[in-house]
Amino acid sequence: MPKLIENAKELILETSKKLLFEVGYEGFKIREVASRCGIATGTIFNYFASKEMLIASIIAKDWINYLDDIKRECDLASDIASGVTGIYKGIEAFSKKYESIWMGYSGDIIGRFGKHHLTLRGQIADILSKMLLHFEKKLDKSVVNILAETVLASAVQKDIGLTDLLRFTAMLIPNIEDK
Repeated sequence: MPKLIENAKELILETSKKLLFEVGYEGFKIREVASRCGIATGTIFNYFASKEMLIASIIAKDWINYLDDIKRECDLASDIASGVTGIYKGIEAFSKKYESIWMGYSGDIIGRFGKHHLTLRGQIADILSKMLLHFEKKLDKSVVNILAETVLASAVQKDIGLTDLLRFTAMLIPNIEDK
């Protein structure tokens, strides 16, 4: 009779996340996760089709937590500038946390990221739209998407800082520091 493990998927995700940050992408082995969980390697494949899917699940679950924090920051923002700053800092922190993992990935990260990029941008655009409505500012959806793309890119890339982002935002939305 197979061994039943309560919350096996959660155990696998938590153990995998710890291992991932200990050894990086290249050093991450499914066998080691199974060993640390006290389960058979095949059990992991009942939940995740591959190493890539397991790691993607870890990152996606963590992104949801960061996204919740970003939304909370925007809800508490005293003005648009502080809301945009909260979004920027949340994305920047997430990006820095996983930078070494992404650098260790030898597959087609651009192709894999590309199909999720629109989802990320859409999530940021939704947060921006809600915040803008709160401050009684209305922008065309395409402009909000461009702003979301700009916030996302500036938080991840090293050449566009928060000051530049806020200056750009102020060009799109006058009086961003008004309540």
